[in-house]
Amino acid sequence: MNKYLIVYLILFLPISGFAADITEKLSISGTETTVYQWLDKSQGDVPNKDRGSTVIDFNVSFRPTDNNEFFIRATFAKGSGFHSESSLYPFTLNPNADDLFVDLHNINGHSRDHLQELWYAHKFNIKEDISLKLTAGIIDSTAFIDDNAYAADEVSQFMNETFVHNPLANLPSYDAGVAAEFETGDFHIRAVGMNSKNDYDRDYNYFALQLGYKLDTEIGEGNYRIYGFTTNKKFDKWQKSEDERLNKGSLKGIGSSFDQQLIKDVLGAFFRAGWQDDSAQIDYNKMVSFGLNLNGSVWGRKDDEVGIGYAYLKSPSKAQLKRTNVFESYVKFKLFSYNVLNSDITLDYQYIQDKYPQEETKAGHIYGLRFNVSF
Repeated sequence: MNKYLIVYLILFLPISGFAADITEKLSISGTETTVYQWLDKSQGDVPNKDRGSTVIDFNVSFRPTDNNEFFIRATFAKGSGFHSESSLYPFTLNPNADDLFVDLHNINGHSRDHLQELWYAHKFNIKEDISLKLTAGIIDSTAFIDDNAYAADEVSQFMNETFVHNPLANLPSYDAGVAAEFETGDFHIRAVGMNSKNDYDRDYNYFALQLGYKLDTEIGEGNYRIYGFTTNKKFDKWQKSEDERLNKGSLKGIGSSFDQQLIKDVLGAFFRAGWQDDSAQIDYNKMVSFGLNLNGSVWGRKDDEVGIGYAYLKSPSKAQLKRTNVFESYVKFKLFSYNVLNSDITLDYQYIQDKYPQEETKAGHIYGLRFNVSF
């Protein structure tokens, strides 16, 4: 048995009866996620490999009042699975978007390995259905931008990063920033500002704004969001120069994220689209993804679900890639629920294809197994 799972069981099972809510103001939660994936060559220079990982997430929330919250999140990981930074993995997009060992080492160039979030939030109740919430600290921009009911959680939904969040949104995580959330009825405005570090080891500032609307209809709830983002001039441009200042450029783009129930509480659909300026060095400048979510109530198990998704990503003419196609499907089964302790298992399948300008193609099938224990 994985040693991380043993530690989890020793630490958390004995207190599972009261772990979720220590007091009315203090609560803790956690998840242990073990993933194993098999890569099977379909086309091109693709090795047949298998890799695994185990991740433990631990969250603490303290609410001294209804409108104030202090939050801390730490993650511990064993193994990096298949990752784009590994020479053993041939594709650009990661098939497991969870934060693995390689992601947690010196997070974003900082001398910390496990602390991901540490923030304070205060909510101002302006009127009965109008509020403004401000959050500041070490935050994750994916909590505010490009959310989706059916494709935004790598632990319980799709695993490939292109379905968890739009890769073209370049959403930074686990860095200093502020966020504002304004809500009035079914309409929201969210703004995020963060300082982070890009893949070229350059500090930059990131700003994003999202508009969203929740629509209730006879067939069920729908959520429609559009957003835009920009950075300051800290990204490398394609043209190289001896003068470093001439290599710097901003990155900007727009995107949308929709989810809509088609049959209330049974069948839902999601859609994403994105575009970003290709003056900076990027892998993709256009993308579209869509899919379906089927609830297990169809076969009498409402906690089970099936997801199917397809994504198409196009690269700019100066990139090494030409385009990428991704297909993923999964079926998740709930194993047990006891008090505040829950467990599920997911069978996952992915097909990834990277095409290059020289007509070279790399393609492979990835078969995955994911096991969760949470409280």
